[in-house]
Amino acid sequence: MGVCSTKNIGNEKRRCDELLNILFWNLKRNAIEDYIIDCIVENNVDIAVFSEFNGINFINIEKNLGKMYGRILAAQDDRKVTLIAKNTFSVTILQQQNRYSIYNVKTAVKDYLLAAVHLEDRRNYKSAERIDTIKRLVADIEQTEELLKCNNTIVIGDLNANPYDEELLSKYAFNAVLFKTIIDKSELTNPNSSKRKRFYNPILHYISEDTEMYGSFYHEKDYMTSYWHCLDQVLVRKSLVNSVNC
Repeated sequence: MGVCSTKNIGNEKRRCDELLNILFWNLKRNAIEDYIIDCIVENNVDIAVFSEFNGINFINIEKNLGKMYGRILAAQDDRKVTLIAKNTFSVTILQQQNRYSIYNVKTAVKDYLLAAVHLEDRRNYKSAERIDTIKRLVADIEQTEELLKCNNTIVIGDLNANPYDEELLSKYAFNAVLFKTIIDKSELTNPNSSKRKRFYNPILHYISEDTEMYGSFYHEKDYMTSYWHCLDQVLVRKSLVNSVNC
């Protein structure tokens, strides 16, 4: 399993391995169908997840990809995220909420649960509001894992939180650890009392000057200090810890 995340053109582009190649892209409402098509073809993307996709002509994208891909739609209108996938995979939407969608992805090798996410932005929402959404998402993931007896779970998207923020680290939110040794030792937080399954967040391993994966920088309006952010992330359950290649 490989996961791939692209935030903007030329920024945070990550190539992945051959088993399941996933692209995430926050399009910022830019109608850049040609760039999307080129990115999918050049990187042999299996599943492409998009947020802030208003104004994108997905029919044109599918047409230019030679009908190799199809958009996965639910009964209700798309909200914050949408997905297109290779027609060689069986992809069904299990649940769709305003800020996330959960999909069942069946390949010839393995079944996955894929949660595509776009959490509340940092300018207009507080951390507590993102955590509230995360709690609902994690509860839905756990219920789906139990129902389908599948723990090959991937969370990908614009989390609008940094790797060390409460949204990622708190056992009452994503409960994500940054080192394989921790989740290898125990998949559960407080295994003897309040048992909460962990996610693994591989981001620190891949942030590097060598690979030009820096995160994002910006200057606060009232300050001269530059702030570093890494808001697009991938989380996986223990069963996929050694399969991630960003």
